[in-house]
Amino acid sequence: MRDRQGFSLIELMVVIAIIGALLALGLPAVQQMRQTARNTECKNHLRQLAVALQNHQSQFGALPKDGDKGWGFATYLLPLVEQSALYQQINPSQNPLPSGAPVQVGVTDVVVPVYLCPSFQKDPNLNSGYGRLNYLANAELLNKKKMQFSDVLDGESNTIAVGETTSDRAWAPSGTASGGSGPNKGSFGSQHGMGANFAMCDGAVRWIADSVDSTVYSALFTIAAKDVVGNF
Repeated sequence: MRDRQGFSLIELMVVIAIIGALLALGLPAVQQMRQTARNTECKNHLRQLAVALQNHQSQFGALPKDGDKGWGFATYLLPLVEQSALYQQINPSQNPLPSGAPVQVGVTDVVVPVYLCPSFQKDPNLNSGYGRLNYLANAELLNKKKMQFSDVLDGESNTIAVGETTSDRAWAPSGTASGGSGPNKGSFGSQHGMGANFAMCDGAVRWIADSVDSTVYSALFTIAAKDVVGNF
């Protein structure tokens, strides 16, 4: 009797159907794993920014001021996020950035990886050419000179330092600090779901859902209002 070789058409169709079903089941899981990995990396970026702020205060005696000499707060953190050469090239303490200044090729158009959320899929450069920034500072903390974390009388674990944004912002110019006026208002938000990641002044990174009470959300941005922060 001749040995049977190969598959019949029906058997082949069954195998294809099984493979299709496995792919249909597996792809959402793979996508979820990728999104989880991106979210974890985003949190790590925020943690690095919080540590950079702490180190800036240790080295210079104060936190950076957003808008100092026209530069955004992230410009002053460059040497603390492995961008010392770029910081020295800019030398922001000696070279002001005029309002509306065009991008400087090889300088302010540089893409700084730690300033980008991996889930944010837009071009890493804005239409203006400036390098993008996906993280905004708390305006109440970084819009004044010579501020320190000791000025955060409401508690460092209950006060936001930096949070995610989906708005078009560049790291070099000023205007990279914002306030909190409610979870569905203002400039904070993310691509991770209904909420965003925030780095607190103590360095902890927290997920804050859009559904959080607006009073609680606003209180997280005050530094010395003596307001009570509820659950978030």
